[in-house]
Amino acid sequence: MNETSPPGVTHAAAPRGAAPSDPVDMSRVKRWRRSLALAAAVSAAAALAAPAALAQGAPGEAQARGEGDAPPSGKRVVLPTRASGGGKEKKAAAAEPKGGPAEKDKAEPPVEERAARGVVVIERGGQVLGLGAALAGDGRILTALSPLGAGNDLTARLADGTTVRVKLGHHDRVWDLALLVPQTGKWAEGLTASSRDPVRPDAQIRSFSAARGKVAATALVLRSHKTLIGGDDRPLERAIELGSRVSPLDLGAPIIDEDGRVVAVLGRGCAPNEGKPCTPVAFGVPISAVRAFLRAVPKDAVPPAAWLGIQGVSEVAPVAKGVRVTVVHPESPADEARLTGGDRAESDMILAVDGVPVTSPEALSDAIRTHAVGEKVPLTLLSRGKYRQVTVVLRAAPDPSAAAARRPEAELPPPSSSGKATEEYRK
Repeated sequence: MNETSPPGVTHAAAPRGAAPSDPVDMSRVKRWRRSLALAAAVSAAAALAAPAALAQGAPGEAQARGEGDAPPSGKRVVLPTRASGGGKEKKAAAAEPKGGPAEKDKAEPPVEERAARGVVVIERGGQVLGLGAALAGDGRILTALSPLGAGNDLTARLADGTTVRVKLGHHDRVWDLALLVPQTGKWAEGLTASSRDPVRPDAQIRSFSAARGKVAATALVLRSHKTLIGGDDRPLERAIELGSRVSPLDLGAPIIDEDGRVVAVLGRGCAPNEGKPCTPVAFGVPISAVRAFLRAVPKDAVPPAAWLGIQGVSEVAPVAKGVRVTVVHPESPADEARLTGGDRAESDMILAVDGVPVTSPEALSDAIRTHAVGEKVPLTLLSRGKYRQVTVVLRAAPDPSAAAARRPEAELPPPSSSGKATEEYRK
């Protein structure tokens, strides 16, 4: 052992060609062991330092939390939505999530635009007579009587551009009101009444005009309640005096408040003049008079009931239950859709109307009545053991008196053998 070597360390034999006095290098095994020991020491030091690093947090985190706050306990800290101070926090609190109320308010149309969906144009032969308001949930149309003339051959042009034939169902000459009954379809986007007083200083009142071919909202000034002269020279108590000019083609239009609810209807009356004939003027029919008018509507002033044109009985089949068709009336909607009646083996069974199951003739009638004349309604059928679906276009039931008037003369009995008709059928 060399005297200069540390104790416990042996030197390997000197390689061939080396001088005897030169120091001998350590073996590769010793160098490998020393490297392994160094790596283990580094790993142990890192493991001991890790908890301290986690407790300390990221640089600058203490400043974000505040010096006196406790360090996080493993859960992510969420800032409150409503901050007590600071511009950035206020902006964050005011921001709405995508699709929230702020965006919905932006997407919602203005009040006047929504109300205009319930305004209809009254026409005759394509010529505008006036305007009207569709009643919400009802479909009938409230308008002024004076522009309608005889009240025949009237049509109503709805907000989507479609036209429907309408009939005069009720009228009031005194207040110049009329109720029109659509004969086909049912317009769902109607207007409702307001309970607010329209004659008040802060009121923002609108009406509608179709002077340019399209219904649009216009500002309207209401002055006061005043007694005017109505039809048949009857007094109109608390009629609404207007401070704006109104076109004759706008009579019948609804007058709405800030919420889009009806406070009055444009009508035509007469302003009294002392010692002179009264002056024709447009005025607002107050909502109290409108309500009284609607309460007096006859029960038969309703749209015609939809008609399918079949007779049937309840039946429970092995696979389904519904209404078995026994008779299909000629030229009826059911006949046009080629429904089959008669024998059980050949006839159709109606299972559902527009997806609503029907298991009795009464349920079938109720389901049909929920739809309007002219509406296309799908029927689910069971025919010869197979399911199928057809679409029927509902119509009003034929008028028995009109059918009798169209009865052909061939059904009359032939003349007598003398060539003269019997006295009974001459009457």
